[in-house]
Parts: sequence; structure tokens; C-alpha cells
Amino acid sequence: MKPLIGVTTFEQTQSGTQYAAVSQRYLRSVLAGGGLPIALPTGTDPGGSEAYLDRIDALLLIGGGDIDPAFYGEEQLAESKSPSRDRDEAEIALARAALARGMPILGICRGHQLLNVAMGGSLYQDIASQIPVAALHNPKDLDFGAPYHRVDIIDPGSRLFAIFGASSIETNSHHHQAVKTLAPGLKVSARAMDGIIEGLESEDPVRFVLGVQFHPEGMLDSGAGFVRLFAALVQAAAPA
Repeated sequence: MKPLIGVTTFEQTQSGTQYAAVSQRYLRSVLAGGGLPIALPTGTDPGGSEAYLDRIDALLLIGGGDIDPAFYGEEQLAESKSPSRDRDEAEIALARAALARGMPILGICRGHQLLNVAMGGSLYQDIASQIPVAALHNPKDLDFGAPYHRVDIIDPGSRLFAIFGASSIETNSHHHQAVKTLAPGLKVSARAMDGIIEGLESEDPVRFVLGVQFHPEGMLDSGAGFVRLFAALVQAAAPA
């Protein structure tokens, strides 16, 4: 049987009605990696984490809006966009419960940042205002799946290096926040040329806990091997 991969969602309002939404790119990526995606309405029931986790084999934390800086002990800056506290609470609870179980986890963009916050780290709320020397990481009018900058995989012993088999990859970039203080239990596996953390993972090589700041689901059809991230998550979720 294919491993069940729980995919987080977000609330979206259309015509006055709220929906649990997730980009088809994530679902297609999980399918392409050999798993069966299951959408989780994580913005509605922070207390339901354990019940969801009882039914899935791995967790995919998707991209989205800014995380409330109160979760890492900071006041919100003017450049930080209005967060969804309900989503933040639910996803942090879900991530912590999955971590406690040793469940395989892949975090993408916001999900990468959320993993760091859930484990005790902090974020730059706005790269442009807090790191003026950094490159632009949220270019306008760029196709979502277009490569934009190089990411250097700085740890040849990392899981990320093993997945891509390369010391650098060309990625897309669609974010204005980034990891600042790394959480205990995590290590940096990749950075952009300006030093922004683009990959993090568990210090324990046995555990599949991996976050990437770029959007591999957007480059699934590029032929550059981004499906390997999802295939690695599915493989980690498969019964021994």
C-alpha cells in the first residue's frame, strides 16, 4: 500500500464561504513521489493533531502566509503580513505532535519556517528591512516554477545532499521571511549565496525532518529532479 502523506491546508474565502484549500502542485508532487496525499484541515482544530497523525504515515507542511511572531517571542513588525493565528496554532501543534512520534516531516517555505518555530527557533520577519545586504528573495512577475537563484548544499553529509547528489541546485524563490535563530535539534544543510538558510534538517541522521525554503512542488516538471524530495519523504514513510 502507498504511504499516506498528510498535507496541511489553509482557509480560503470565496463568495462568502470558507474552504480548506491546498495547491494541486503539492498533491501532484506527493503522487509523483509514490505516496497518497491526504488533505488535513489543520486550521480548524488544534486539539485534533493526534487523531490526524494516527491515520497518516508522514506530514507535509506547505507554504503560505507569515507566522505570528508571538510564537517566537517577538512583536510584529510593520513589514510582517497579518498572520492567521488559528492556522499557526494548529500547525505548530501538529508539527510538535509529529516530531514527538518520530514521524517523517517535510516542510516547504512557510512549512520550513514553521518547523523551526515549532522546535524553538525564530524568524526574520522581513528580509529586505532586517537584512539590507540580502538579495531579493520575493521577485515580482516571475513564473512560480522558474529558477531564480542558486542554493548551495553546504553539508555533504546531509540528507539534502544525499537526495540531490549535488553541492548546488538552481531553485525558485517566493518568500520575504527566513529562519533567523536555528532551533535546537536542527542543523543547516543549505544556504543561498547571501547566507539565507535554504535548507534545514534534524541533527539526528536517522530522523527524516527536513525543511526547504524554496518551492520544489513548483519545479516538479522542470526535469531538475525536485520530485526526489517527495520520493524521499514517501520512502521514509514506508513500512520497514
